[in-house]
Amino acid sequence: MTTLGLVTLWLAFGASLVSIGALIIGHLMGPKKGESLTNAGYLATFAAAGALTIATLIMIFAFFRQDFTFFYVAENHSPDVSSLAWLYKLSGLWAGREGSFLMWSWFISLYASFIAWKRLEFTDALSNMGVMVTNVVLALFSAAMLFSDSNAPFKAATIGADGTVSRIVNGVPQAYGTISAMGMNPLLQHWAMILHPPMLFIGYAGMTIPFAFAIAALIVNDGTKAWIDIVDRITIFGWLFLGAGIGLGSVWAYVVLGWGGYWGWDPVENASLLPWLTCVGLLHSFTVFKRRDGFKRWAVVLSSSTFALVILGTFITRSGIVQSVHAFSPDQVSLYLFMTMIVLALAVPLGLLVWHWKTFAGNDEFESLTSKEAAYYFNNVIMLVAGWLVAYLTITSALPSWMPMGHGSVPATTFDAIARPVGILYLGILAFCPLLAWRKTDWPTLWKRLQIPLAGAAVIFIALVAEWAVTLRPIYEFMVKQDTTPGQKFGAGGPGWYYNALGLLAFFVASILIANTVGLFVEGARKRADARGENFFAALWSIVTKARAQSGGYIAHIGMGVILIGLVGSAMFVQDQTFNVNNSPGTKFTMADYSFTYEGSTHTAAANGNTNDKITLKVSRGGRTLGTITPSQTNFAATQQNRLDAKVFSEALRDIFVVFQGVSGDQLVVNVKINPLIWFSWSGFMLLLMGTALAVWPRRGARELPADRSGGKRAKIAAN
Repeated sequence: MTTLGLVTLWLAFGASLVSIGALIIGHLMGPKKGESLTNAGYLATFAAAGALTIATLIMIFAFFRQDFTFFYVAENHSPDVSSLAWLYKLSGLWAGREGSFLMWSWFISLYASFIAWKRLEFTDALSNMGVMVTNVVLALFSAAMLFSDSNAPFKAATIGADGTVSRIVNGVPQAYGTISAMGMNPLLQHWAMILHPPMLFIGYAGMTIPFAFAIAALIVNDGTKAWIDIVDRITIFGWLFLGAGIGLGSVWAYVVLGWGGYWGWDPVENASLLPWLTCVGLLHSFTVFKRRDGFKRWAVVLSSSTFALVILGTFITRSGIVQSVHAFSPDQVSLYLFMTMIVLALAVPLGLLVWHWKTFAGNDEFESLTSKEAAYYFNNVIMLVAGWLVAYLTITSALPSWMPMGHGSVPATTFDAIARPVGILYLGILAFCPLLAWRKTDWPTLWKRLQIPLAGAAVIFIALVAEWAVTLRPIYEFMVKQDTTPGQKFGAGGPGWYYNALGLLAFFVASILIANTVGLFVEGARKRADARGENFFAALWSIVTKARAQSGGYIAHIGMGVILIGLVGSAMFVQDQTFNVNNSPGTKFTMADYSFTYEGSTHTAAANGNTNDKITLKVSRGGRTLGTITPSQTNFAATQQNRLDAKVFSEALRDIFVVFQGVSGDQLVVNVKINPLIWFSWSGFMLLLMGTALAVWPRRGARELPADRSGGKRAKIAAN
């Protein structure tokens, strides 16, 4: 079966090359003479997707059969026997380096086939070159699996009677280890990690399409919005899944890793954030492109930057240039392949853009800083600079010493110091942008539009200031007095007046963003209800369901405001203490206004040798029992890996996060964190996903028109 899997990879690689050649030659021959070759290029795209689909199914089948003649299955199989065992078998596909690369390539082929299917009826020059560039990317990914041993998913193996796994190298078995000591990392066996990687890879693969069609527009010298009409919803779709993947990764980090946080600026965490940031700018550029015929060059630059940062992400993960607990082992083929792809992804579109500079001139000028164009412009600048700055800071340890920060490691506190003010500035622009007019907004008009949002924001802000005064400020004052690492982290955030002012400013910006955006819905529904004699709620429903793209964007903006509130509490004002507790039932310790009573411990051993040590703590406040919490530790016999099974006790405005860190002498070591406002982060994340999903939801009855003879303007109309 490994041989069959390898054959499918060669077929996919060959089909991609055929598609590239057929589409290029067909383009050069012209629409009439080259039609048969062009059609062959589209059919080859379908063939590549079919081959990779078979390859993926072979690997999934091997996991469900526990077929250890696949070396990758032996390395990443799950020994779990719970009700979720079948899901862990499925997730083995993306648990390791080779399988995740196969899945990513498969997703790219599915996107390519979807575009080819949608455009097969028209086969205009723009579509042909877009499909061609997508196949170039797919061919490079296929080559990585065929010519890099570290990325090859179909390596063969044998398993001896004693359970020894040997990998077949040039026909010769080489002992690797025992099957009992191999398998999926226990930390990955969690529902969030089942979903996190596929979400990310769907997002990563989706970023290929706007890049490919930006290149295509440059190749055919088409400066119209034709390529935007083709890729805009796919781009939103990819960004939706990329954001969902980041969010699920944060959930996993919070509840599985035992450190009490959900974002630590780890290089692999940053790898997923980079394209998400620049894609925010790209989506806003699409808006200006479609509405104002502007930001054409921005759209090209951000498309190429987003794709380049996707490749940089996998470069960080797979090349070995940066150390991370999440990264794979170094691989020279991956190092040079992905480095070349990054350079080409930037150099080719920029070179073509300079060549066709006049064609991609747009309506980019703005008369005043108080204009929508200015807000969109600064949105793009911030997102582009933020994406590449985070990328640079992430790889500083791999840079030569003569470069700024070269050979140095950038701590999380540095990222925080940059991200906090920049993020607040960005969301401030987002908050005020809907109030601005195109070209220029005079101050009297702006003040008139601001009055109602400011009144609504004042209510939200006053409540948040009260929470800061009662909960957050006391936490800050307590933590800066500690000599522990968390205390030093607070001190690294700057002087107290700055640190607290930054938090309050963030609350103010979030209040404006939420109040103003909610006000837009209310005002729009009120006007529609007055004009059409509708019920207010019926009018609001019509706005949300009919103007989906705009309404979805506004809901996403509300989500960002809610997330900002959560970030202030759960990232800036966390109380963190570690206690040594006597191993005697009835022992009490306190933190803030919470009291914890140790009630006992249990030790259990499973048949496979795994052990679990759990302690039980009663949680009280003000003399009233709130409940019990049972953090534990699990030791996995096969790998001798220890997992901290943290437990969370949630209240409306905070989480009590407890970790049992082990035994020191005759005392239990317990770490407790109070994470204020963290549920705002999770709730805002859900609103962000809901808004994005609404924006990408297809319009009923929408159909596409072919490009005109010049390869030009396309349109979408509603079929009646």
